[in-house]
Amino acid sequence: MILMSLFSSRQVRAAAFVLALVVCFAGSSVAFAQQVVVRGNQRVEESTVKSYLNLTQGQAFDETRQNDAIKALFATGLFQDVNISSQGSTIIVTVVENPVVNRIAFEGNRKVDSATLTKEVESKPRGIFTRARVQADVQRIVDVYRRQGRFDATVEPKVIELERGRVDLVFEVNEGDKTKVERITFIGNHSFTTRRLRDIVTTTESNFLSFLKTSDVYDPDRVNVDQELLRRFYLKNGYADFRVVSAVADFDRDRNAFFITFTLDEGERYNFGVVEIESNVPQVDAATLRDFVRSKPGAVYNADLIDKSLEDLSVEISQRGFPFAQVRPRGDRDAKTRTVGVTYVIEDAPRLYVDRINIRGNTRTLDSVIRREFDLAEGDALNRVLVDRAERRLNQLGYFKSVKITREPGSDPDRVALNVNIEEQSTGEVSFGVGYATNDGILGDVSISERNFLGRGQFVKATVGAGQRTRNVDLSFTEPYFLDRRLSFGVDFFYRENLISNTNAFNQQILGGGLRAGVQFSEELSGQARYRGFSQLIDIPLQFRNCIVPGRVSAGDTIDANGVASCLNDGEATRAIISANGRVFVSQIGFTLAYNRLDQQKNPRNGVYGELGFDLAGVGGDVNYARFTGEVRGYYNFYEDLVAYVKLQGGHISGWGNKPLRVIDTFFKGGDLVRGFQTSGLGPRDISNIRADSLGGTTFLGVTGEIQFPIPYLPDEFGLRGAFFADAGTLFGTGDLGAGNGYVRCLTRSFIGCNYFDDAYSVRASVGASLVWQSPLGPLRFDFALPLKRETYDRIQTFRFSGGSSF
Repeated sequence: MILMSLFSSRQVRAAAFVLALVVCFAGSSVAFAQQVVVRGNQRVEESTVKSYLNLTQGQAFDETRQNDAIKALFATGLFQDVNISSQGSTIIVTVVENPVVNRIAFEGNRKVDSATLTKEVESKPRGIFTRARVQADVQRIVDVYRRQGRFDATVEPKVIELERGRVDLVFEVNEGDKTKVERITFIGNHSFTTRRLRDIVTTTESNFLSFLKTSDVYDPDRVNVDQELLRRFYLKNGYADFRVVSAVADFDRDRNAFFITFTLDEGERYNFGVVEIESNVPQVDAATLRDFVRSKPGAVYNADLIDKSLEDLSVEISQRGFPFAQVRPRGDRDAKTRTVGVTYVIEDAPRLYVDRINIRGNTRTLDSVIRREFDLAEGDALNRVLVDRAERRLNQLGYFKSVKITREPGSDPDRVALNVNIEEQSTGEVSFGVGYATNDGILGDVSISERNFLGRGQFVKATVGAGQRTRNVDLSFTEPYFLDRRLSFGVDFFYRENLISNTNAFNQQILGGGLRAGVQFSEELSGQARYRGFSQLIDIPLQFRNCIVPGRVSAGDTIDANGVASCLNDGEATRAIISANGRVFVSQIGFTLAYNRLDQQKNPRNGVYGELGFDLAGVGGDVNYARFTGEVRGYYNFYEDLVAYVKLQGGHISGWGNKPLRVIDTFFKGGDLVRGFQTSGLGPRDISNIRADSLGGTTFLGVTGEIQFPIPYLPDEFGLRGAFFADAGTLFGTGDLGAGNGYVRCLTRSFIGCNYFDDAYSVRASVGASLVWQSPLGPLRFDFALPLKRETYDRIQTFRFSGGSSF
């Protein structure tokens, strides 16, 4: 009564009204949950829906909690729509469930099979259908086609509603045309032609052969790789300041093609200046390490030589007992003299150890195959150069699509874990070979090979081949790490059959096998030792061996007007070959040393390759001989795209012991020594009968000079190159020709009183032009040769064609 007297009646009524509004507003935004009711759910349990509300009985359910509950229910992907309301203390949750995917189908996809697309999409049969997931799947399918170069591909999802909350999901694909790379342009290249740089990058321009390749499809990852390849190429050729300013891919939607432009800054070309070794480790004498440095003063700057020097120095220092010493290069660039001085600094590194090597992603390859490429193991001192070398080796194996080695902290501060992240790839191959040789006719073979057999890193190959006059079967197995060492070991089995042709008067069958062991002495020098044993059958038809003594009348023979026995006119083989008729077993050992400094194995432009071989037959068996062969090839890119090529080759064979050297074991040479001559077309020859068989030779020498050049106005993608060449060579020496066979060497061209020619040291020579095509069907070569020097009894062949492929 006292309080009321302090306020007027109007003020009391106003206060009461405000209080009522506050209570009403609070009651509409906050409910104290006593009960939760779920409506609209058909497959999802009520308890499941309630679990996402995060609400206990009697708890206030305000607007913030309501929004959080709605977001949580939508995030499950189970519902199309969610609505939450309250009636007093009752919370009502109304949901509309997403349908279930009954099946997924793809229509219009011809270039990519449905199995591949099924793996890409996240929508699955019997899974929950959501529009967000479907839209993401559409983008995934589009990305698959873009990786194949189809940038105008479109995908339209269709939903077919079925009973009981199910749907069929159909992706209608319009694959569109393949988006090609129409042109690759280089800006800023003054030292190398555009044609040369296009050989460096892996992306190619489209042409009429595009249906046989995929490298003309735009791929951003491939373009990034191309930038790195360009950088390495320039740094290898002296351009220490080189950089790729930009790599731009412009898409012309009207032409459905990309135009790629690389803008380059070449900089100046440098040579190596002063090359020094500086040791900050007292126990390491820098002077004793000079032989391990490959970069030499005055030579053209080459970043590859620096990397190899770092590797060789690191390995040598580690082997001397200093595993924690590290080597780093320090460059001193002099722009005036255009030289780069390099100092290899040896210093102590933090004492870090390899805690463990974790191998991830190898679903097929055994851990041991990967670990053996490391020159360090768990517990060893960490050496960055050796880790980099292991990564390079693993990438070069060809077993993996990618290999990346990363580091992370180990179990202790001084320990580091190495993570080897691997992506496997297919290593099996089925190939079909087709070829043609002017003398041998059509040739073909089929082979099955596996580079990583059973994930053990072993190589297995089986080949079956046939031609018009040849048959062959080959089986081979190679273990690249024999006895857990960098020593390869292989086993071979083979069968050969050669039929009578215009160059030989006998059928030949060879069945046998062999063992081989190879070792890599250094990056350039390798060696292989081998043993081969085989049964050899020489089968000469009767008509080719029916004369008992050359030039004499046998029983039943007649003599023509020239006094020649008729048996000599039916294709009689030379007596030296007839003496080899029958079956023998050949047992031989041998070795080969190879030196390889080529810049690339396919189409080399610079470098040297040399090979020296020796075979000794007579380690058991029926045949004795010692055979030496050698070959040296040199390439020099002397001006733009012009490559000079020189080859020297030679060989010698001789018998030993009490067994004569068989003619069929000697060297038979022709166009492979001097172009312009038939197979077995030059060298000693029997002129006593109509066949005039080649007698082979015990010694051969040959030299080839060639200039290779691109064909003007033809794109590089055609793979056509031309060449001018000059060949010279000789084949001589007939051994003993089979004692007692009545051979008399012709010393003049009168053909009187003699039956074979052997012009010792007689040189044959030719000049000509070639067309070389790196075609989609493999390398093809066309040689047109004009013999300049020959003997009257040689056999000429001015055109020679050879080629073959595996695909």
